[in-house]
Amino acid sequence: MPWIWLDKNRYSQFQNNTYTISGTSTVEILEKYNYCVAVFKKTFEFEKEIEKIKLRVSADCFFRLYINGKLEGIGPAASGGDFLCVNAAPKHYANIYELDLCGNEFDVFAEVRLLPEVLTDYSRGHGGFYFKGTVYFKDGTSSDIETDSSWFASVNTAYNNYQSYNAKLIGNFEKPEFCMAEEIKDIWNAEDAYIPMLSLNTVKTEKITIKKDSEVSFRINLDKIYGVYPVLRSNGACNIELRTSELEGQTETAEKISFAEGKNEYMSFRMHSAGTAHVMVENTDSEDVEAEISFIAPWYPITAEGSFVTDNEDWNKIFDVCKHTLKICRQTLHLDSTKHQELLACTGDYYIESLMTMFCFGDMRLAEFDIMRTADWLSANSGRMFHTTYSLIWVQMILDVYMITGSKEMIYYCRDALKQLFDRFETYMGDNGIIENPPDFMFVDWSVIDGFSMHHPPKYLGQTVLNAFYYKALTDAAEIYGIIGDDARKSKFTARAELFKNSFNNVFYDKERRLYFDGLGTPYGGEKHYLPANVNKKHFSKYPNILASLYGLADEELAVDILERIILNEELQDIQPYFTHYLLCAVRKYGLFDKYGVKLISRWADIVNECDKGLKEGWFAPEEGYSFDHSHAWGGTPAYQMPMAITGLEIIEPGMKILKFSPNLYCLNSAKINIPTKMGMIEFYAEKGKSAVINAPKGIKIIRGDISENS
Repeated sequence: MPWIWLDKNRYSQFQNNTYTISGTSTVEILEKYNYCVAVFKKTFEFEKEIEKIKLRVSADCFFRLYINGKLEGIGPAASGGDFLCVNAAPKHYANIYELDLCGNEFDVFAEVRLLPEVLTDYSRGHGGFYFKGTVYFKDGTSSDIETDSSWFASVNTAYNNYQSYNAKLIGNFEKPEFCMAEEIKDIWNAEDAYIPMLSLNTVKTEKITIKKDSEVSFRINLDKIYGVYPVLRSNGACNIELRTSELEGQTETAEKISFAEGKNEYMSFRMHSAGTAHVMVENTDSEDVEAEISFIAPWYPITAEGSFVTDNEDWNKIFDVCKHTLKICRQTLHLDSTKHQELLACTGDYYIESLMTMFCFGDMRLAEFDIMRTADWLSANSGRMFHTTYSLIWVQMILDVYMITGSKEMIYYCRDALKQLFDRFETYMGDNGIIENPPDFMFVDWSVIDGFSMHHPPKYLGQTVLNAFYYKALTDAAEIYGIIGDDARKSKFTARAELFKNSFNNVFYDKERRLYFDGLGTPYGGEKHYLPANVNKKHFSKYPNILASLYGLADEELAVDILERIILNEELQDIQPYFTHYLLCAVRKYGLFDKYGVKLISRWADIVNECDKGLKEGWFAPEEGYSFDHSHAWGGTPAYQMPMAITGLEIIEPGMKILKFSPNLYCLNSAKINIPTKMGMIEFYAEKGKSAVINAPKGIKIIRGDISENS
């Protein structure tokens, strides 16, 4: 399976690459490596009529694939990534395409960016392009095709830097000079991506005429915030500066493009998070110039969509904004936001997004793929990932996604990584039976307490939260091992969880205040990583008390008491939308949604009425001058919590084969909810004073729970 690249003798300066931009910057990368966009092309001709082609395509580190001049794909599917790892990813992926064609020939053209530009880009350290396929003919026969030394290769020197393009560097509409590609060693061993490839959607196109000897400046507003690749075209020489941002007044991402005389086309290699764009065009031609600006938005393909319609317009808008934000964050891995485009290490974000998917889109393969890629990264790094809390949330994500999909294969895939994760956390244990010596206590929430960021708090502010997540991971691991019939490990983890629960309560519970405090003020031990100096202080916040209540570390009576006191307690610092997910889960668990959940959901009404183009990252700025993004799906838990509360949905048999519904309308008069599943759409309708109507597709059994008097 040959890979190809630029001839090393002719293009010696465009061979090697950096593995990732994590821990560095594009400025530092350019001091060591040369920016390059390589292009490859080949025409395939046959004596028979073509019906379709199936392709397997990959590259290092980012490609665009054109068939007969049409953009058909971008890739490759992301390897995932962790902030700790500055080496090559444990796995590299190939995209799979199936395209209908006609005629007896077709052209392939690919552009490959050599250097990584965003955090989700990973390289093997050398440029490369791979294309393999099968051509199916109308007479029932087929023929295999692949990359080899018969392909043509060149460098498009107009791409002379990140987010900079100058067509004048290659002359007046002059095509790059091509030579033969060079076959290179396969250092990628690419595996097929587990997911379907991204759909490419043009969300906005505008055209403008720029008179001779003039310049214009104008703004383009998109209907929503999207992750977009800007495309610019002109029929003459001009200079274009494109600045995008999610909202006017925010920090902008800039692209500078210089077009030569004649026809020009440029497509950005960077995804912009854009709700608005400021465009400045200077005509440098001898005639009037027509320019066109398009925005192509990729997202995970949608085959079914859930819906949520009630008589409360605020709730409807909240669901729709959360759903849209989830849609744009579903790329070849879940993103925290289209603005940050962070690594797979941000499991807390993707866990919530996977739960939202159950009600919004139904297709859980992306969540499964995230789980399996996380297993690869854990295995490659002996069970260690950048965020200690997030690596534990991964265990919770495995179990919850399994309940939705019924995929035991996913669990088996994760077995070795699970062992390595828990083996590592065993080394963090202290003599007091709780986690004392981890490398960090992050991530808790996007807030600041006592002058410390809760992204990476000191021990006295973050220890109890980490220990609560560890207890949940132990109990979930016991259940996971039971699912695959490993009774010995199930018993072992059940016993460990019970012992740990006792230690947790002995160490962190304050009997006088009947609350859990945030952590010990004792000195650190073990490896250090992002740990501020500890403070010998007992501090109380909402965070550990929410988790202790939710995960059963506190008995039910105490849990309810704690929740009621901390929700109403304004002396304890507020939490952000991310951690409100856990609070809402606890409120639902103990039957407090009517009393507190409805009011908590109303907080989202404020931010979606402020901006309905995308979901705002938080309620309050975690630090002075911080500017929130509006494409952050980690705060989209209402798209999960609202339909869960109203339907009272409980998965009885994994794979959603048996579902129990216990409807409750709470503050609503009516609700119509469509829930997409792999078996088809579940239709739910409830109206005040009437029994809910629930229709399910074949293969799903519905159990009706007791209907509340509020229904």
